[in-house]
Amino acid sequence: MIITCPSCSGRFQYDETRFQGVPSKRFKCPKCQHIFEAENPQFLAALAELAPPPPETVPLPPQAPTPEPEPPMSPRETTARRDRSAMLVAAGLRNGLPGGFRFSLAFLSGAMASTVRLLDKPQTLIGREDGDIVTMDPETSRRHAMIEIHPDGTVWLEDLGSTNGTMTEGQPVLGQVQLHDRQEFTCGQSTFMILIRKNDGMLE
Repeated sequence: MIITCPSCSGRFQYDETRFQGVPSKRFKCPKCQHIFEAENPQFLAALAELAPPPPETVPLPPQAPTPEPEPPMSPRETTARRDRSAMLVAAGLRNGLPGGFRFSLAFLSGAMASTVRLLDKPQTLIGREDGDIVTMDPETSRRHAMIEIHPDGTVWLEDLGSTNGTMTEGQPVLGQVQLHDRQEFTCGQSTFMILIRKNDGMLE
């Protein structure tokens, strides 16, 4: 592969097998001595292949069974749920997710390393023993962080007051921060990478 220095635009040849399976590697430009990181194209391609296909749409039966009545809610909760449902219908969303996108989470370390999980709802809870993503990581809090997918297709990460914090790009997550395609973040000792796809392929 060809490695290009982002500082001086110098180009040099590099054997992809020397990445040895890691997501990225640090280089020092032989021309300007600038130090930078380059991504492993084979690793990214393997993650994309591991991402499961979107679930098939199963037609509903002619007459769905009558749902069980929900517990009574306060007027405020009832109004909020009705307003949220109306907003999703008006936006043309399915299951609360924006159409034309596919969102996945790659596990870079921990018990599920080198696997990919499809995110199929607007909010995904990450925790040690509780949540949609269970890390079994003693450095992760029981309810550690939340991934939220907005109707415009943006993805946001929030730390839920965890003991050891949530980090991305070497900085602690305070409040909500936006995650971009292939951006990594860490909860305790567990590292993840968000993958965002359009119908026509990976976002730039």
